[in-house]
Amino acid sequence: MSVKGYIYAAASAISFGLIPLFVIPIKRAGISMDVTLFYRFLLAALMMGAYVLIRKGSLKLRTSDLPKLIFMGLLYALSAEFLFLGYDAMSAGIASTVLYIYPLIVAGVLYLGFGERISLTTKISMGLALLGVIILSWEGENMKFNWMGTLIVLGSALCYAFYMIVVNKGRLHASGVVVTFYSVLFSSIFYAIKSLWVGESLILNSPYWLGFITVFSFVTVVISVLFIVLAINLIGSTLTAVLGALEPVVAVWVSVLFFGEKATANLIIGLVVIIGALIVNIGGVKKSPQM
Repeated sequence: MSVKGYIYAAASAISFGLIPLFVIPIKRAGISMDVTLFYRFLLAALMMGAYVLIRKGSLKLRTSDLPKLIFMGLLYALSAEFLFLGYDAMSAGIASTVLYIYPLIVAGVLYLGFGERISLTTKISMGLALLGVIILSWEGENMKFNWMGTLIVLGSALCYAFYMIVVNKGRLHASGVVVTFYSVLFSSIFYAIKSLWVGESLILNSPYWLGFITVFSFVTVVISVLFIVLAINLIGSTLTAVLGALEPVVAVWVSVLFFGEKATANLIIGLVVIIGALIVNIGGVKKSPQM
């Protein structure tokens, strides 16, 4: 089993978990999220396209891959759409925690739809991670999140899970960088159409916020999505999803340290359980032929 696969998966999860660090200031500044996401994905596509061309690679596609890549772009765009709507309905840290249900969706679809076996180690790790998420979301006798917000973020989790499955099972005839380039390019087209449809201007006049969104794009798209493609190729969708437990850990602590979310006992216990899930998962690598 490739150690690099685990490193890539962890890096992707950490960078994705930093989303609240960028989204909350953008929302507070009153900038349209549709326009923000248009620039986020467009800039990511430009950066990855430049990377491919500088390395003298090719962005050519097989015709058979185009519908799959358009579908992947739509899935990634909708995942972002539902997640950021969820931020309006609940705390960013808790929304990112609810998003973590996607590993169960990935594992379930791969098991039921593709007959992919799930090792005992992975099952234990996923169970611990889910327990950690539940503890994180629990406050006293009531769940911290509301049902409407939960359903919205579950929509994000569903789209994100199917994105990962298509990457793993789509039989694409292109490198991970090229796949990522077209995925985010089609995501940007989705938000361009949506913004124009609702009458929003795509012109962003502030150099400061353009620079801010550029960093947002690089950290949470270029790094996150590219590393997820590399990780899936090395360790598969299920294990990459399990290591995604780092996402809510990072997102919750960003909310605590930068945006005043209270560090409760259940938050600490939940994070410890999730970290335990990662240790179980990594510790069982040599014992499981599936992994």
